[in-house]
Amino acid sequence: MITKNLKNFSYKMCGIIGIIGNQISKEYLNSEKLKLALNHRGPDFTDHIFIDPIFFIHNRLSIIDLDKRAHQPFFSNDRSKVIIFNGEIYNYQEIKKELLNSYEFKTLSDTEVLLAAYERWGTKCLDKFKGAFAFCIYDFKKKIAFFARDRFGQKPIFFWKNKNNLHFASEIKGLIASGYKAEPNYQIWYDYLNYGKTDHSRDTFFKDIFQLLPGEFAIFKTSEGIKINKWYKLEDNISNKNNSLNIKGKILDKLSESIELNSRADVPLTLSLSGGLDSSILMSLGLKNKIFDKNPRCYSVVFEKDFSEKEYIDSSTNYYGFKSNFINFSQKEFKDSIEPMVWSLESPSGGLMNCALAKLCNHIKKDRYKIILDGTGLDEGFGGYEIHHLKYLLNLKKIDAKKFDISLKLFSENWGIPNEKIINKLDSMQNVIPKTIDGFDMINFHLINKNFSENFKNKKNFKKINTGDLVKDSLIEYIQQTKIPRNNRLKDRISMAFGLELRLPFLEHDLLEYALSLNTKSYFLNGKSKSILRYSVKNFVQNRVRKAKKFSIQSPQNTWLKKEPMKSYIENLINCKNAKDRNIFDIKNLKIEWQKFLDGKFDTSFFIWQFINTEMWFQTFIDKSSENVNKSFNFD
Repeated sequence: MITKNLKNFSYKMCGIIGIIGNQISKEYLNSEKLKLALNHRGPDFTDHIFIDPIFFIHNRLSIIDLDKRAHQPFFSNDRSKVIIFNGEIYNYQEIKKELLNSYEFKTLSDTEVLLAAYERWGTKCLDKFKGAFAFCIYDFKKKIAFFARDRFGQKPIFFWKNKNNLHFASEIKGLIASGYKAEPNYQIWYDYLNYGKTDHSRDTFFKDIFQLLPGEFAIFKTSEGIKINKWYKLEDNISNKNNSLNIKGKILDKLSESIELNSRADVPLTLSLSGGLDSSILMSLGLKNKIFDKNPRCYSVVFEKDFSEKEYIDSSTNYYGFKSNFINFSQKEFKDSIEPMVWSLESPSGGLMNCALAKLCNHIKKDRYKIILDGTGLDEGFGGYEIHHLKYLLNLKKIDAKKFDISLKLFSENWGIPNEKIINKLDSMQNVIPKTIDGFDMINFHLINKNFSENFKNKKNFKKINTGDLVKDSLIEYIQQTKIPRNNRLKDRISMAFGLELRLPFLEHDLLEYALSLNTKSYFLNGKSKSILRYSVKNFVQNRVRKAKKFSIQSPQNTWLKKEPMKSYIENLINCKNAKDRNIFDIKNLKIEWQKFLDGKFDTSFFIWQFINTEMWFQTFIDKSSENVNKSFNFD
């Protein structure tokens, strides 16, 4: 066995790299480039093993059981199995109690519990886990590798087959370090540019690299290859016969249980706090359930003078007698963070808020915290976006004209949108163009080179969900296939770049399954989005925040893209020779549509951001060698 301890790094999150096969080159074993490829995800400790036929590397951020006994790669008691694991099993204490009679535990870690659970229940162990995880267990006796990813894709795992070896890693950068030469997967780029899709497919933006999708596991044998199985489907775990007489109490219980589970750690917690309802619920119930030693250390982003949720954030924190730490994000920082953002994310970014999150994480890292809690998940579970409310109205329009008229009036009052504009949005729902979360057409088809589109237009790479409920179909798709997997990639990579474990309590499956079992109308009572959730937290969240309509925290993006320095940055990208030579965009039409955007003729900047993402990805991963990429965020 070969092992090596690399200690002198700052605190970072876990990352895994592995090679399985009969022809593992000795060059891999001595490659510092490979061993350090994911050191931005860790470590407090880095170790690697080579035992034929595997070479495993693990970078650790110590969160649970800080002792060296919990370091990875981690062996079973009889050393017949070894695990490398990224993530947390939050209910490990409860599972451990079930295993005490059959396994002799030597650590206090969730890693050992995961391995022991696999020895006891095999692949069925996955059904018992609550948490965020991606891992590989290798069984030396059976000569098989078992890979798995959590239900909603909070933690990533990627694969590349090279000759007789299977390579895997938490990030594609780990595969590049092991010899993969980056090439674009044009089918996935087509899906992104024509349908706005990312993270929806097992294939990735890189040719010949694939991932486990949320809720999948895989078995690999060198003689048989890899076989992938779906172990969790959200739609199969939703009951439409919810007869609870105490929905409010049940929702509060589910919220509190999820927060308590996700707060388990042997290091202090921090909180990402916006002015919205979801993070305020997280803060309020966290305080109620005493998950913080004292008032939580909260961090919030403001955007110069163009947009700020400060007054709503202050309403929440003043209610409890403390203040959040406000981080100002500037237009120049927006421009300067785009290239390191693309390098970190490896796929398209969501825009301005992702860049701002990077600066927030930078501050949290400086304050020497390791964990940040985030309120993602309740919009998707309880119908928080305008697009889902519009779909509810659209369904009412088809089945009950009187209720539709009443609901239309309430929608207009609560969202602050004139009836005529609502009707226009409802009419546009009938077309096939993908929509933003606020119901605007997402895609501008004039931008794509016709020759590029012709090669892929008949190859849709995603499946529709059909439960018989228009709103729930869309919510499930958001959670299982599109928005949440994309959001998880963004938040995982950005937090990892700064050595933080970002936890999402409201993505616990028990909570989401219960939320989606409720009657759809309970999401939109009296014209409010998430109305049943708002009602349930009535006595815990400050009323000004609880009653506020959902508003887009992305709003500075449209303004900033039209201003310097972003305006010149975008125009330089449009006019660069490489963008023209790629033949992906119709540059002539792109210039026309860009001018229309500057003139205020579009409600969304998504198509501009698509172009920026695409061109910067190609410049970062295809045009440049990795040594010449700007990988570092600079907020000092």
